[in-house]
Amino acid sequence: MRKYHSLNQWGTDMFRHAYRYQYPGFTLLIVAIISATLFAGCEKEDTPAGQPSINLISNPGSISHDTVVGFGELMKFTIEANKGGNNLTNLIAYRSGTGLTRQRVLDTSMNIPGFTVGKAFTKTSADIEYWTFVVRDKDRLSDSVSLVITRDTTTEFGPVRLMESVIMSAQNLSSPGSFFSFQTGVYDLSTALQRQDETDLIYYYYGEDENVIASPGANVESGVFEGDLQNWTTRLTTRFIEIDLNMEDFYNIANDSLLVALYPEGGGKRKAKNLTAGKTYSFKTQDSRFGIFRVSGVTGEDAGTIKIDIQVQDK
Repeated sequence: MRKYHSLNQWGTDMFRHAYRYQYPGFTLLIVAIISATLFAGCEKEDTPAGQPSINLISNPGSISHDTVVGFGELMKFTIEANKGGNNLTNLIAYRSGTGLTRQRVLDTSMNIPGFTVGKAFTKTSADIEYWTFVVRDKDRLSDSVSLVITRDTTTEFGPVRLMESVIMSAQNLSSPGSFFSFQTGVYDLSTALQRQDETDLIYYYYGEDENVIASPGANVESGVFEGDLQNWTTRLTTRFIEIDLNMEDFYNIANDSLLVALYPEGGGKRKAKNLTAGKTYSFKTQDSRFGIFRVSGVTGEDAGTIKIDIQVQDK
């Protein structure tokens, strides 16, 4: 099916069709429609200069057409968009599919004439995913591009690692430490300064948020720790979503299918706040490692501790 971007283009094609097959009456009708359209266009005020455009670029490692991807694999897209008459204001991505509710997984604001940007998402267990990328300008004119991702049924779910009784201390208790890496475990501030590129979680107590697990990319409040974490040269971002998962199901997780399924893309927050025993959060690290942590105990405040159990992808 051909895509027409304007009534004038449609009218021209219909006029040629009528002339080719010598339908005089139909030709006159088409001429009348085209004339009326052109006249109306001349009379209309504030007509947008043109609509924006969006495309998926076929860079190495980027998906630009319908394809097959295994569960849990990273899907990278290179998106190019350019303005028509006015600057671009929004880039949006939607995902739906087999057993999936249509979800907005990306919504970015801007005010620029064009961009080329890379975005990455994780393949769910859905047999088929329908993806649509939309760009809009300040006049609400838009363009979109869509594709289908089919799950590779030859790939299997991945292993998980259970990390039990992980204890972290708040900012005014030096040991065992307020910082955590999925590679090396818990450590203190002086060690974290040397391991900025692998620090995934931070625990502290602050104001009405009380017990907080965040990450360096969460803009931890100034004054909580000595020095300002916002001045770190590397600030990894982990995002969290509170979930309802009972203790038995948490400890019975056997592979990473549930870890990925319980984290909806686009919904994560950079802080898990007001933590108390029993609260459970799904999370995704900056390097796209999925997991779930469950709080098993909290003691004290800014000189207290938190104990959590973690189920995380074993990459």
